[in-house]
Amino acid sequence: MLASLLDRTDGDAMPLTPDLVRRYGGELRTPSRRPYVFANFVSTVDGIVSFGVPGHDRARDVSLGDPNDRFVLALLRAVSDAVIVGAGTLRKEPDSVWTAESVFPDAAREFAAVRSAAGLAAQPLTVLVTASGELDLSLPAFTRGGPVLVATTAAGARRLGRTPDRVRVRSLADDAELRMADVVRVTAEAAGGGRLLTEGGPSILGRFLDEGLLDELFLTIAPRLAGRTREHSRVPLVEGVAFDATRAPGAALVSVRSGGDYLFTRYAFRRV
Repeated sequence: MLASLLDRTDGDAMPLTPDLVRRYGGELRTPSRRPYVFANFVSTVDGIVSFGVPGHDRARDVSLGDPNDRFVLALLRAVSDAVIVGAGTLRKEPDSVWTAESVFPDAAREFAAVRSAAGLAAQPLTVLVTASGELDLSLPAFTRGGPVLVATTAAGARRLGRTPDRVRVRSLADDAELRMADVVRVTAEAAGGGRLLTEGGPSILGRFLDEGLLDELFLTIAPRLAGRTREHSRVPLVEGVAFDATRAPGAALVSVRSGGDYLFTRYAFRRV
């Protein structure tokens, strides 16, 4: 159960069950703006989201599987119309299914009740972003959980070829460069709504920030330090883009919760 230390959030209160309100330490409110794009990450105190070591490069290696972190992740999925994931994340976590109950099964009934009360589909749409189209369509993400949309290039669509009925493919560019603005647009259209959660990894997050598309960041801070050396550079929260002092995105701290030794922070960005 989380304890609320600071809450400046506004907007629409999601229809959480009493048990979920108790677990979260209060109401979960989301802005009325649509599309509303938000990200969820867990990092060490020194800003590392992956140790970058084969076999120990997942988010759970940072969080140590903290149950409160898993609960927050599941809750955010439960209120989302769609979850946006990069192909690199899928390759690191090939057994993953991007649904609420897959990470916190103890509250599966409550999550289902929230989605029903909010008028959402039974499962969020999973959106896989890949320029190359190099995806293993036999993985659980394509056979279980919610419907899937693959956002790719013309070349990627050709490489994918025929896909299962539950998997749709959208070609958004002729070359290898995909704009996140196009991903957001087709995701909102396909999902029939506008709460879009990105778990796409540091490179995808960097592109959302660079295009000025991110509304909020939910960041769990794990009580660990990773460090780095030339041999072990680690993976930071944002990768693939570097902002100078005049362009660095600024955010407002709108919520802080605690659970054990972990902090659960929430930042709001000013959209471009």
